[in-house]
Amino acid sequence: MNVSLRRRLSAWLGAWILGVGLLAAALAFAIEYNGANKLQDTQLQQIAAVLALNPLPTTAMSFEPRSLGDRETHLVIKRLGAGGADAGTGLALAEPLAPGLQTIQQGEVLWRAIVSQDVLGQRFAVAQHMAQRNDLALEVAALALLPLVLSIPVLLLVLNRVLTRAFAPMAAMTAEVDRLDGSQLKALDERPVPLEALPLVQAINRMVRRLAIVLDQQRRLVSDAAHELRTPVAALIVQADNVQHVSLSPEATTRMAALRQGLTRISALIDQLLNFARVQGAAPAVSQRLDLNQVVRSAIEDVLPMAQAKNVDLGCPRIDDATIEGDPLHARVLVRNAVDNAVRYTPTGGSVDVSVLAEGDEVCLVVEDTGPGIAREDLKRVFEPFVRVLGSDESGSGLGLAIARTAAQALGGRIELGERSDRNSGLRFTYRQMRA
Repeated sequence: MNVSLRRRLSAWLGAWILGVGLLAAALAFAIEYNGANKLQDTQLQQIAAVLALNPLPTTAMSFEPRSLGDRETHLVIKRLGAGGADAGTGLALAEPLAPGLQTIQQGEVLWRAIVSQDVLGQRFAVAQHMAQRNDLALEVAALALLPLVLSIPVLLLVLNRVLTRAFAPMAAMTAEVDRLDGSQLKALDERPVPLEALPLVQAINRMVRRLAIVLDQQRRLVSDAAHELRTPVAALIVQADNVQHVSLSPEATTRMAALRQGLTRISALIDQLLNFARVQGAAPAVSQRLDLNQVVRSAIEDVLPMAQAKNVDLGCPRIDDATIEGDPLHARVLVRNAVDNAVRYTPTGGSVDVSVLAEGDEVCLVVEDTGPGIAREDLKRVFEPFVRVLGSDESGSGLGLAIARTAAQALGGRIELGERSDRNSGLRFTYRQMRA
């Protein structure tokens, strides 16, 4: 089972950040809580020191808070041994209390008090309700804890951003590898690759170079074989044409017609093999602005004799002004194969519509025919070389769409196959490319 390295790093580092953050938060809370209590003890000591400079009044004093934010001012000052419990607070202090800070429990109530004496030697206590002290300490600790708690999600977001940027070169390289095809094999750029992944990328580059050599040898073999076959096949076609002028028996005439048809099919296959080898070459060296309308008109002129022979209505219902950027050879091969395929597989008396549409920033070449169409499950398979859909009586090499796809990739566009816009029987061929 494949596990994402980024997810694993995110999970482990996130868990550590969360764990350490919570531990730090707990320690910070405890430190601030204890510090707030010590600060309040210091305040009690300072108040007691100020009161000790003068004679203490005979009556107990209680300082009520002005607001909830001033709870530290809620103090009780009481002489030791001066009667019973205070009426307002219920605090009663016995005489034998030791001097200094101490915690006193009366019933279920805890008090924090400091025992001292005034200039006359009269012992007194300054006391504060423990619940109020604790509430104040909790608030102080919580406020000190807030920045640390808020920093944990910020750190998690920063971690995610850092990992995203760290893995960005690998994601870009993955996209670059996906774009590689037989027509444009090139080594991957090793400069942005992390050192940990560099050996893998170098191994991929070595494999790409070996594959490029094999594919180049294959293209040269196909091209050389097609060139070698073209001349003898052309000579055989001429000889077959010459024989047709000789008086032959009906059976011989039928056999010669079949021979002539077979030679014509071989000649067309050789031409397609040459086109296939040509468009599968390296990246095009010539890139220029092309008038797509002119390319379409040229392709229609080439295919028009076949359309007339089959009584196929070949027309252009819509031609928008459109220019593209690319190699002229790839553009001609793409359009020619799209129109040729549509006419070839359209039955006698059918129609083929070729349109050029300008849609926003894109240019679209649309070729619709009234042929048998292609089943949905075969739409991807027909782009493979030498794949022909069953059920068609037309002769073909199975290279037309493979050549068109290779040319489209070289031009930087994309091909879409689907149903006709009117949902009738037939195929809709769409090529899309950014406008130049």
